[in-house]
Amino acid sequence: MRRMRGESMVSLLIGLAMGLMVISAGIHLWMTTLKSQRTALQESHLAQDLRTAMAWMVQDIRRAQYVNGAWRTRIKSTCKDDFCGAAEDFNVSANQIEFSWDRNDNGSKDNNECTGFKLNSNALQAKTACDPAVWSAITDAASIKVMSLEFTSRCSWVQGSLLRHITVQITAASPNDPHTLVTQKQSIALHNAIPATALAGDCT
Repeated sequence: MRRMRGESMVSLLIGLAMGLMVISAGIHLWMTTLKSQRTALQESHLAQDLRTAMAWMVQDIRRAQYVNGAWRTRIKSTCKDDFCGAAEDFNVSANQIEFSWDRNDNGSKDNNECTGFKLNSNALQAKTACDPAVWSAITDAASIKVMSLEFTSRCSWVQGSLLRHITVQITAASPNDPHTLVTQKQSIALHNAIPATALAGDCT
C-alpha cells in the first residue's frame, strides 16, 4: 500500500498564523472605521447643539437696547429711556454679555427684560431677570461640554450714532471624548443704534 502524505505540523501552524493575521487586520480596519464614524457623529451632534445655542444668542443680541419709539428718546447727545444708561442695559466683557430690550413695547423696563449670556461650569447660561439677576442653563453639560465662550465688540460712528458689532465664538467638546472639539463663530450687527456719547467705553 502507498503511504498517504499529509501536511506537516509546521505548514499548518504557518497557515493558521497567516489566517489570524488577515483576521486581525480586518478587525483593526473595522474598529478604525467604527471610531471614525463615531467621531463624525459626535461632531455632527455637537455642531447641531452649538448652532441651536448660537441661533438663540444671535436672535437676542441683535435686539439689545431696543425700545419702541427710540427716535423720540434717543438723539445725538442723550439717551432718555429705560433701556439706555444702566450697566445691565449693555455690558460686554471677554466671556459675558448683558443687555436689556423692550420685549412688550411698553417703553418701561420690566423685570424680565434683562438678558445676557455667560459660561458657567461648562454650560451656557442665559439671564432671565433684572433684579435679582437670574441665570438659567440653556445647554446640558451631560450632552455638550462648552469649553469657552468669547465676546469681542467693535463700534462705528454714523451721523452721531453708535453702531455696534459683537463677535461670538463658542468652543465645545463631547463629554465622552474631550478630543472631539467643535468651534463656531459669528459676527452680529446690533439693530439698535444709540447716541455716540452713551457707551463710548464699550467700543474698540
